[in-house]
Amino acid sequence: MRILVVTIFESGLKAPPPGLTDILWALTRPEEQVEHIHVASAAGKAVITYFVLAPNDLAALRMVSALTGRALAHAPSLRGWRLSGA
Repeated sequence: MRILVVTIFESGLKAPPPGLTDILWALTRPEEQVEHIHVASAAGKAVITYFVLAPNDLAALRMVSALTGRALAHAPSLRGWRLSGA
């Protein structure tokens, strides 16, 4: 089990959309082997913790990067949000 944490942000300091965890689950693919997702929200940011089954850290990082990227690209409620450090 690998635990990875990513942060997404929005410069206008609005709250993350309700149901962000559900949005992420809806976009999760079976091969990503996500076991659990936790979201901690604050004004202008959301800290997302992923628990994934992956053979190594690099594979886990690729999986959560792809999943988070899909959410940012395809969820209308995340328009204007960005991955921190990207």
